[in-house]
Amino acid sequence: MAEELKNKIHELDILTEELSSLRPKATVYAKRVPSSKLFFLENKKQLVNSKKKELAEAKTELASVPNFRP
Repeated sequence: MAEELKNKIHELDILTEELSSLRPKATVYAKRVPSSKLFFLENKKQLVNSKKKELAEAKTELASVPNFRP
C-alpha cells in the first residue's frame, strides 16, 4: 500500500508541476471518468487546485500508514 501511495504522490507531484508551468491561457483537457476514452475541456486553475488537494490528501494518507519510513 505504501508503494502505491508513493507512486501516486510522485505522479501527482509531476502533474501539478507540469500544469503549473503551462502558459496562463493554455487549453487543458482531462478525463472525467478514468475508464473513458473521452477528454473534456477543463478550467486550468480548478484542475491545478484539484490535483494539489489530491496530492495533499495522498501525503496525509501515506503519513498515516503504519511502519512507513520515508
